[in-house]
Amino acid sequence: MENKKYTIKCPQCGTPIEVVRPAIINVQNDPSYKAKVLTGELFHETCPNCGQEIQVVSRIAYHDMEKRMMIYFRPITSQEELKTFDYEAIRSAIEDNFKAPGYGIRVVTTVNELMEKIKIAEFGLNDGVIEIAKFVYFDIFVKQFDGIGVVNIYYERRDDKNALIFFCDDGNTRSIVIDPKIYASIEKRFSEVVNAIYTSRVCMVGRDWALRMIKAYSKRDHQGADEAEIQPEIKLVTSEEA
Repeated sequence: MENKKYTIKCPQCGTPIEVVRPAIINVQNDPSYKAKVLTGELFHETCPNCGQEIQVVSRIAYHDMEKRMMIYFRPITSQEELKTFDYEAIRSAIEDNFKAPGYGIRVVTTVNELMEKIKIAEFGLNDGVIEIAKFVYFDIFVKQFDGIGVVNIYYERRDDKNALIFFCDDGNTRSIVIDPKIYASIEKRFSEVVNAIYTSRVCMVGRDWALRMIKAYSKRDHQGADEAEIQPEIKLVTSEEA
C-alpha cells in the first residue's frame, strides 16, 4: 500500500505532527481500512503535546474489487480549493489510468460523501437511486415539517432498514425509512441513467446530478406523483444517535 507522509501543525499549540496517510486503499488487501474510513478514524490525529483532536483529510483512491467500486476522494475544505477544483481534468485522468469494465467510479469531495458511497455499495444499493430518492423524501419532509430547514441528507442503515437521515437547522436529526416500493419505482423509471453510472463511467453522483436527471426526465414524461402522496413514518432522533 502506497503511503503519503507530510507534516501539519496543531491548531491549538502549534506542535508539528507527522501524518501518514494511504494514497490508495484496496479493501481486499487491507480490510481494516474500510472500518477506519467508516468510523472516521482515518481522518483524525491527536496532538501528542496537548491532546487536541484534529481532522486531517487528504486525497485517497478507495478501491473495493468485490463491490466493483472505485471512489476518488478529492477533499475541498476552502473556497480557494473550490475555485481550483477541476472535475473534468480529474475525470479525464481517471479514465486514462483506470479501464476495468463494469465499475462504478465516483468522485467525492467530503468525508461524509465518501462514507455514504461505501455504505450504499455495502448494502447493494444504487447511489443514483438514493440521490433521486432524497428529492422525493425532501418534498414529503417539508410538507410535514414546515419551517424546519434541512442542512444535509445522507443515507444510513438503521435497524436493518435503509433510511435517509435529515440534518436539520433546529439542531435535531430526523430519519425516514426508505419505502422499498419508492426505491423500486425510482429504479424502474430512471433505469437508463442509474444503470449507466455502473459501467466504468466516472461520475459525481450527488444532488446536482440527481436534479439534472429529474429535470431531464420531467421533460420526457409527466408521470403521476404517487410517490409524494405516501406518508412514511418519520422518527425524531438526537444528533448523538445519528
